[in-house]
Amino acid sequence: MADKIISIEEQTGAFQTTFQRVMRMVPDRDKPDKKLQRLIAFRLKIDGEAAITEYLIKKIKEAIKCSFRGSLYDFLKDDLLEKTCIGDESGDPPPGAA
Repeated sequence: MADKIISIEEQTGAFQTTFQRVMRMVPDRDKPDKKLQRLIAFRLKIDGEAAITEYLIKKIKEAIKCSFRGSLYDFLKDDLLEKTCIGDESGDPPPGAA
């Protein structure tokens, strides 16, 4: 199991350069968060730079829109938190609303 853990500190070369480029998008207060770094590194290895960049842009905008004050890691990992925080952008009532 330990061989599946991505150690950010041991990554070199192109991955490290790409990881640092993606981490520039993260707010300064969240950059030292190792849990967030590992999540981003994992998604970067699985999905690639374009997908993680698009995902982070979307999630950071949502966090700003709903004035989220916690850590970005908590916002990304907690689906329920996101759903209670994000309103419907179209202005239409949710399905089943009267």
